[in-house]
Amino acid sequence: MITYFRMKRNEWKVKAQLYGLIISVMNNQKNIIEFIQKLYTSLKNVPTDQLRSELISKIADLVHQQAVKERETEKGD
Repeated sequence: MITYFRMKRNEWKVKAQLYGLIISVMNNQKNIIEFIQKLYTSLKNVPTDQLRSELISKIADLVHQQAVKERETEKGD
């Protein structure tokens, strides 16, 4: 009987870790999709020959904005 309870406890631990992993992947996926949407809206009217330089500058701009937001939230805590 003790072995059964140990087995169930380990099973719950594994399930909790698995569910936590799934939640973190879903949150990261949401952030990635949001980033791609912002990137698309900012680049949809750019001509093809200028796309590479604009893509690099827009990615840098979006990353910079995110870093500023994170710094502001860290200062607020």
